[in-house]
Amino acid sequence: MITISKDYGYPLKDCFESFLTFIVTRQCSKYLKEMTTTDQAKTAILQFPYASIQFIADSNQCQHLSDECIKYLTLEATGVVRFLLQDALKFTRKCRRTKMIIDDFESAMKMRYLEPIVGFRLSNGNLPFKITTAVGSSHREVQCIDDHELQLDQVITAPLPKVPLDFSIRTHWLAIEGKQPTINENPEIISKADLTADSLDPMKSLTKKRYNLDASKIKTSNPHELSLEQQIYYKEITEACVGSEEQKRQEAIASLTTETGLHQILPRIVLFISEGVKINLMQFNLAILIYLMRMTSALLDNKSLYCEKYLHQLFPAIMSCILAKQLCARPDTDNHWALRDYAASRCAQMVKMFSANIHGLRNRIVRIFLRTFHSERLPLVTHYGALVGLCEMGQETIEELVFPIIRTLGERIIKSLENPSLSSIDKITIDRINGVISKFIPAAYRASRPSPDDLEHFKHEFGSYYGHRLHAQVIPLRQQTRSSTSQSTQNRQFSPSSGSNSRVPKLLPGQASPSSHHQTPGSITPSRSPVRPMNPSLSKPHSQSSTISLTPANSHENVIL
Repeated sequence: MITISKDYGYPLKDCFESFLTFIVTRQCSKYLKEMTTTDQAKTAILQFPYASIQFIADSNQCQHLSDECIKYLTLEATGVVRFLLQDALKFTRKCRRTKMIIDDFESAMKMRYLEPIVGFRLSNGNLPFKITTAVGSSHREVQCIDDHELQLDQVITAPLPKVPLDFSIRTHWLAIEGKQPTINENPEIISKADLTADSLDPMKSLTKKRYNLDASKIKTSNPHELSLEQQIYYKEITEACVGSEEQKRQEAIASLTTETGLHQILPRIVLFISEGVKINLMQFNLAILIYLMRMTSALLDNKSLYCEKYLHQLFPAIMSCILAKQLCARPDTDNHWALRDYAASRCAQMVKMFSANIHGLRNRIVRIFLRTFHSERLPLVTHYGALVGLCEMGQETIEELVFPIIRTLGERIIKSLENPSLSSIDKITIDRINGVISKFIPAAYRASRPSPDDLEHFKHEFGSYYGHRLHAQVIPLRQQTRSSTSQSTQNRQFSPSSGSNSRVPKLLPGQASPSSHHQTPGSITPSRSPVRPMNPSLSKPHSQSSTISLTPANSHENVIL
């Protein structure tokens, strides 16, 4: 007979759940074993004694139950447990097990829309019961769960569980130059011939999948080995580009610009530039940063190289040289402005080169520059770099993006000038910003906006700080344009000679055109035909490369951009 202690204060409708818990955890296996060996098991698979039902009712304050009621409850409890055990055995067989576990019985209860009983789950599958004597006149033996007492010190000093792993998002290449790389993240590449064969013979594909005959072979990411000559070239070229000898540096830059066999070494050179910028930014080594930017320019000018794969390493290095808060140890004396201007021109060159192949490249770069003007915590040197970077993008970028931010930039400069503790580097930066605006904005305004030029309109669009200055710079440009236009028009015209029969003489091919400079009204003085060289390249004016002399903090040599 199975009895339950009176400590379990369940109501009558829940007494069967507590009773079923004890049956499953301790007595089910015993009943099944006995019922298969005795003759009584042939007639009744499971039968609970009346005394157990009577004791459960007494423990739940239901003492006055008739014999018919107890008999009905016994039959009902037997039927419920029988159905649950049968369903639990089905789950056991489906899971290919020979022993029923608690999960099977809980699954059976869920299938019958019964709430599983919580609190009777242990690692070994057995509940620690202990036998005690019930308090009362009957002095029956009661089986109850042995609750283990926990010491508070043990709970406090127990080691904490491991922190669960956090979710992370990792990017990978879907396609490189139109080809899908063979990596774990991408789906398996199936050729057209295999698809045709699978459609014609489905059993063949099923056989391959069953025996794993067509498993995808993932290529390991082994680096390409460089030959001894390539290793020597890489060592010599990197040491010469950042070395102290100007002649070797120029030869190395020329080699990077014209060499056609750098495809194998290109990833390592790009990595050298990227890591070099990171290290020398922290060390404020201005000279090395300039040398690295010259290497970047040489790689971009080499028409035999394909640098689009390495933009994710080149752009951060260039943008860091443009927008960094400090590039050298003495920013008030060292010419770090040349590095910012040079890096901005290289950034604009890369955008023009690769924006046609990479969607949204220009928008992403421009967004980075514009983000600096929305933060007042960034220094003015960062605003200078962003302004130069935007102006180097061209006329369209200046009209759409630079014109609206000039007013905000002027207000920031006014606040800085009103500050009595304005540093010397901020004063130099303001002068540099004014120089950039005077260089790019008036010409862009003259090309995009028609005349007349109203001073109030300038102040309304560009603010009080830059409105008057830009107006004073645009007016001379307008006049210069008008004078040059009128002069060119006069050069094309000839003054009329005396008499109505005067005609403009026709010129033969190769004959000199008459000059437009007249000694007296009505006279035409032809000019001598200019001498044209046979080589067309000699007639073009040779543009002299602008050289900027930089004095690094740790050396006394001049760095030429």
